[in-house]
Amino acid sequence: MKELEKTKRISFSAVIIILAVLIGVLSFKKPNNIFKKNIELTLKPIASQNYILYQKDIFATTINNLAFIDIRNAFKYSKGHLKNSKNIYTANLLEKKNKEYLKHLETQHKTIVLYGSEPGEASGAWMLLTQMGYKNVKLLCVKTNYINNKFSISDYPLEKEQYNYAAYMKKASSGGIKTKKIVRKKVIKLTKKKKKVAEGGC
Repeated sequence: MKELEKTKRISFSAVIIILAVLIGVLSFKKPNNIFKKNIELTLKPIASQNYILYQKDIFATTINNLAFIDIRNAFKYSKGHLKNSKNIYTANLLEKKNKEYLKHLETQHKTIVLYGSEPGEASGAWMLLTQMGYKNVKLLCVKTNYINNKFSISDYPLEKEQYNYAAYMKKASSGGIKTKKIVRKKVIKLTKKKKKVAEGGC
C-alpha cells in the first residue's frame, strides 16, 4: 500500500514538472531589445571620434539628410529646439513607436543626429542606439542656450587629453622605453646585547 502511494506521488510530481516546463516554453517571449555583442560597434567610433558632429558640420554641403533628435524632456523641448527636430526623451528611446521611427530613418539613409543640453547628456542615448545596432548615429557637440527666451546653440569645447597614454603604453610594450630596475639594499639591523645583571653575594 505504501509503495503504491509513493508511486502515485512521484507520478503526480513528474506531471506537474512537465506541465511547468511546457507552460514556460509556450509563454516564452523573445526580448524586445537585444544588444549587439560587438565591441567595435562602440569602441571604433569612440577611438576615431567620427561620431561627433560640430555646429559648422550641420551647415556643410558634404553632410545632408540629417534627422535631428532632441533627447531632452518635453518641457525643455517646448521652450525651444532645433528646426525640424523630433523630441524623443532618452528614457523613451526603446518604445515601439520610437524604434519604428528610427528604423524608418535608417531605411531612408538618413543620419540620426542626437543632441541634448550638452554632449554629455546625449552620449548615453548615442551609446544605447549604437549597441542596439543602429548605424550612422551621430552626436551633436553643442550646448543649448536661451538668450532673451530665444533658443540657440553654441559650440561645446571637448576636453582634450593632456597625455597620450595609449602611445606611451604602446612604446613601453614594444621596448622603446627603458626602465632601471631598482635594487633595494638589504639593511641589517644590529641589536646590542643586554648586559646581564650580576647575581649572587660577595
